[in-house]
Formats: sequence, structure tokens, C-alpha cells
Amino acid sequence: MESQKEDRRIRRTQKMLKDSLIELMTERDFKNISVKDITERADLNRGTFYNHYTDTYDLLQKMESDVLADFQDMIDNFLCSPKNGSLMPILLPVIQYIEENVKIAKILFENSASSDFVNRFHQLISDNGTAVFKKQYPEIDDVTLTYFIEFITFGLTGVLRCWINNGMKESKEKIAEIADKSAVQVAQNLWGH
Repeated sequence: MESQKEDRRIRRTQKMLKDSLIELMTERDFKNISVKDITERADLNRGTFYNHYTDTYDLLQKMESDVLADFQDMIDNFLCSPKNGSLMPILLPVIQYIEENVKIAKILFENSASSDFVNRFHQLISDNGTAVFKKQYPEIDDVTLTYFIEFITFGLTGVLRCWINNGMKESKEKIAEIADKSAVQVAQNLWGH
């Protein structure tokens, strides 16, 4: 029972530090944020910060990894039960996650020099997209698939960035539909289904 209480305190402390970094990143460039800034905003001491992270870059990296792990979980759920060629079952949860976590999504998708989130997001799409499209289109050749995945990866990132930067005025369903139809239509044109 004591370790459960301790785990809850650790998670709460880490959340406070992450939330403080997110708030600070909406105000200034990451390179201008210090551990002191984060701990003052979180009302914690610097020793507490160093119990969890080595520096501000480590905190940012862990935040990115958490988001990417959440995306991977959504993808894994989709891979267990893909639906009739549509990507909607994966796109909707990812877009809903972005909508619910808009502050961090906006920061991470900006692709500043301090963060390699967009590159890691591209890799996540590439690795999983290759498996999805090979399963749906077994006749796919590797060269065309490579270029297709690059096209889809950058297209999806562009759609998400545009949506975020334009204030998320369109519904998540509309954005998912645009991304789904774009990807599926290109795949069907390339491999004829």
C-alpha cells in the first residue's frame, strides 16, 4: 500500500514538472528555459527535479516518449483489428488525443531545434504504416511502398500541423476523414483495390 502511495506521488510530481515545462514553452523558446524556471513554476525544489530528470532536455525527451508511446498503443489496438481498408479507427483516436492535449501537441509538432519529436513521429508512422499497407496490399513492391510511406508520413504531419496552427476549427472527424481518404485513395491508385 505504501509503494502505491509513493508511485502516485512520483507520478504527480512528474506531471507537475511536465505541465510547468509545457506552460513555459508557450511563453519562450525551450533553450531559454532552465531547471530553476521549471521548478519555480511547479513550486518544487531543484533536488526534486533531479530525482526524476537529468536536465531540461531529458524532461522534454521523456514527454515526447510518453506521447509517442500513447500513439503506439493506439496503433497496436488498430493492428489487432483493422477495418476494411480504412484508417479511421487509428486516425480518430490519434486526432482526439491531439485535441485533448492541444498544448503539448502544438509545442511538439512545432519541430524546434530542441526537439526531435516530428522525426520520431515520422519514424513511428513509417514503421507501422509499412506493416499496415503491406497487409492490406500484399502485392505492394518495396520501392513504391517506401515512397508512398514518405508521402503519407509528411502529408499526415502537414495536415495535423495545419489543423493545430489554424485553431482546430474543423472537427476531428473531418480531419480524420481528409487524412483517411487521402491515404486510401493514393494507395488504391497505386495498387488498384
